[in-house]
Amino acid sequence: MKSFKQLISLLLITHLGLCVHNAQAVVINDDAPNFTLNSLQDQQPITLAQFKGKVVYLDFWASWCHPCRQSFPFLAQLQQQYQQDGFEVVSVNLDNNPKLATDFLKQFPVNFTHLQGFDTGISEKYAIEAMPSAFFIDAKGRVRLIHKGFKASHKKFIKAVLEKLLAEN
Repeated sequence: MKSFKQLISLLLITHLGLCVHNAQAVVINDDAPNFTLNSLQDQQPITLAQFKGKVVYLDFWASWCHPCRQSFPFLAQLQQQYQQDGFEVVSVNLDNNPKLATDFLKQFPVNFTHLQGFDTGISEKYAIEAMPSAFFIDAKGRVRLIHKGFKASHKKFIKAVLEKLLAEN
């Protein structure tokens, strides 16, 4: 187990130096850019600041994204397992048609917050270059890690990062 923890630490340290994006940069250990977006479920405005005090996995996705189809059941499982510990998955859909997102969610019903992000400037604010793109945000509201893409082999890493951030809380 110790070697696994050392591997995670090494991956985190290595990743930290690679996570500065161009455009409007999101920088590791800086505050996550706040936003207000409408909920896909009921069109109510939701801000990122509402989740301060919780560890947030901010997930950008689209209905056409095959890895997103793989990630949603795993993210729902994490939400269920760690929500009582102060964890929230917040997804931002970037489809140009909200119906595509709602159809996707009928196929992959999950228990976390879904926001509509198309044509809101959020993808530029977070410099989204790949689908899915996720931002681990700690309880203080700082971006701690940026994760692009999703494969089944990423599950252990994502869970380990989540547990580390929850332990800091």
